Amino acid sequence: MGDNSEELKKLLDGELSPDALEEDPILAKLAERIYGEEFLEKMGLSRGESKRALSESLSDDDGDDLLIEVIPPFESEIEPFEAPTSLPSRPEKTGLSKLGLGIGFTILTAGVANLFGLLSFLGKGCTGGGCPVDGHTRMNWASLGQLSDGWGWSQPVLEGSIGIPDLGVIGIGIIALLWTYMKR
Repeated sequence: MGDNSEELKKLLDGELSPDALEEDPILAKLAERIYGEEFLEKMGLSRGESKRALSESLSDDDGDDLLIEVIPPFESEIEPFEAPTSLPSRPEKTGLSKLGLGIGFTILTAGVANLFGLLSFLGKGCTGGGCPVDGHTRMNWASLGQLSDGWGWSQPVLEGSIGIPDLGVIGIGIIALLWTYMKR
């Protein structure tokens, strides 16, 4: 097929004559693929003639066969290796997570135990009013430096007393547990 796209347009529009198909085997092959074998037979062309003409047109004088591509062999200096038979082992990080769980659990336990006055044994040396011996068994987290006098102690949660620092300590314990659990 030449550079003439006009003939291709006529083929697609269905206006190409059988003589033009006989002269150009590539157009005849395209017509066969687009419209089918029956189209060529109705135009008076046999399928064998168009194939023969097509193969003759493709075998030009230069001797190259356009339908075969020769791929050179792959040569590499990399030597083949055996595929691994097992997955590589992952190092376990259980030590750090156990430590984090222990710290989070300790903070949470201390916060809850303090709410109920279970840490009142730390106030044995307390003097003055408001000490654990007076019924003030909950430590004030904001006043940890004053456990030896009454300012470091409050009434337990059972008496209706709870403070923001108490909720903060319990929240920190829960966050530490969740953080450690999520990192596992």
